[in-house]
Amino acid sequence: MSENKARTLNAIAAHKDNPDAIVQAGEVVEMRFPAGGSMSLRAGKLFHLLIQFAGAKITDEGHHKVTLAALNETFHITALELMELVDELHTTTLRMHLTDAKGRRYQKSGPILADAEQEDEEETQAELRYEFSPTMRKVIANSTHWAVVSRRAVLAFESRYALRLYTLLSLKIGLRKVSEPISVEDLRELLGVPGGKLKRWQDLRRKALEPALSEINHLTGIIAAYVPIKRGRRIAGITLTWGTKAGPQLAAAIKEIDRPKVGRKARREGKVELLETSEGQERIDLADALASAGNIDTEQNT
Repeated sequence: MSENKARTLNAIAAHKDNPDAIVQAGEVVEMRFPAGGSMSLRAGKLFHLLIQFAGAKITDEGHHKVTLAALNETFHITALELMELVDELHTTTLRMHLTDAKGRRYQKSGPILADAEQEDEEETQAELRYEFSPTMRKVIANSTHWAVVSRRAVLAFESRYALRLYTLLSLKIGLRKVSEPISVEDLRELLGVPGGKLKRWQDLRRKALEPALSEINHLTGIIAAYVPIKRGRRIAGITLTWGTKAGPQLAAAIKEIDRPKVGRKARREGKVELLETSEGQERIDLADALASAGNIDTEQNT
């Protein structure tokens, strides 16, 4: 993608007729939240939907429009709830890592939305009019790499950490590599863990990482696992591994995402084995780890 200098805006236009495809600029996918900020699950879902509704005009100045009825086709929300989530997006600051024309890396930060107007009526045709910030518009306009995420998966997740990790994995899935080391500190930032929360590795693993992987492996076409990186007795990070599903595994994920949410957690229990080094074991082969987690051939991820 980026080798040919293809643009994210072109990818957005190319997917405009696919209602399940949301194209996210890679720089936005890899966003961080400064000063321990975060984004709620519901706000994250709305963020994806507003990007999709804006389409290839996302970088234009001026308002994009969406009705409450259009949102409620898949994202059930009241006018009051919508107002609260728009306020959250309006006050959420993102920090993105960019590269200039000379190849120099720099950071750019700014809010998600520059302006928003919402009609007071509860009527289904009440409109939300919104405009992305100059920072967001510039980043997306200059972007040359992107992720395509499933709208159905975005709306199905029950954990904000699953939504964040899924978008990150969707960006990586087109690469030839199938693993990446991530420090605990960077993992916390990438997942958007609020400042002061989940400070211990045990809590980060149990309340964020493992539930996120469990949902992703259950609901999407991606299969992922991790191996802890130890420094003595301390967990310094993880090696995240990933691949794509095919055949019966992919069919099962598609079937599950179309089923009612009732009973989903119970159906998910026990389906995914998250891999950790056992006592005294120094290394797990990554290809074997990924294959064990999902019983897939990692060579298909090219």
